[in-house]
Amino acid sequence: MDPLSHGLLGAVCGLAAARRGARGALLAGAAGALLPDADVLLRSHVDPLLTLELHRTFSHSFVAAPAGAALAATVVWLLRRRQPGWPALYAAALAGFVSAILLDACTSYGTQLGWPFSATRHAASVIAVVDPWMTVLLLAGVVVAWRRRSAVPAWAALACALAYLGLGAVQHARAVATVTALAATRGDTPARLAVKPTLGNLLLWRAVYEADGVFRIEAVRVPLFGDPVVYPGRPQPRLDLASVDASPLQRRDLARFAAVSDGWLVRHPDHADVVGDIRYAMLPDAHRPLWGVQLQPQAPARHVTFETFRAFSAADRAHFLALLKGHPVAARAD
Repeated sequence: MDPLSHGLLGAVCGLAAARRGARGALLAGAAGALLPDADVLLRSHVDPLLTLELHRTFSHSFVAAPAGAALAATVVWLLRRRQPGWPALYAAALAGFVSAILLDACTSYGTQLGWPFSATRHAASVIAVVDPWMTVLLLAGVVVAWRRRSAVPAWAALACALAYLGLGAVQHARAVATVTALAATRGDTPARLAVKPTLGNLLLWRAVYEADGVFRIEAVRVPLFGDPVVYPGRPQPRLDLASVDASPLQRRDLARFAAVSDGWLVRHPDHADVVGDIRYAMLPDAHRPLWGVQLQPQAPARHVTFETFRAFSAADRAHFLALLKGHPVAARAD
């Protein structure tokens, strides 16, 4: 998730684990929670896929937690003139570190919790990478705990955060059931299905399933009470990498991108040389991928480039709000 939410969750978990040295525990927990995402600093100007491959791997594993927590605890211990004791700060930092990697696993990108023993990317997809409701809950707990120097508000905030994640799991399951039933009415047998929340809410979800070599895209609004509503998007054919004309180097890059994207690949409808990950888009019913890699046919000795497509017009904003509110919308011409 976003750094602010990670830091706040780490702070409340740190205080809940340490149970003393309230402000020091809050700081150590936050430091431990922010440390895993330092992997985004590992970049290459030559190979743009390096960051994608490394993000949420070794730095987000349970194996890295003890060392990462020791580093965070030591920094806070020195900055606070060795108060409280290092063991209490270590417990707080460890709780914060673990909270960060587990929270990332609750999102949709995928987190290699078992690295180096397992390359499986865990992605519960029960909360978006940015969710202000979760952030506000945690912020309230941290502010009160800081002022009162008490762990009670931290425990309350943690309970609320877990309840919110539980609500996300329920909403996710309802969205999955809705799309599965819809596929059955179409006579489709999905080979796989991805359902992900949209930014900032647990009501509107993006669903993509593969059937007979085609990705079917749906926006699904799941109200807290009442029946879900489905807004179909435009289907897109799955890209067969064997059909792509590319140099040996760029073909290897495509294979690397396919591994990170778990094979959810399509041609970008507006850019013939771009291969995108259909699971992500700016709108839940859109068929244009949010990001992808661009081939360099004129420069076969160069790596592919990583491109993002984040244009979001006033019309897009109005469309998103209509979906979020459950209003009828016209089929998108694009």
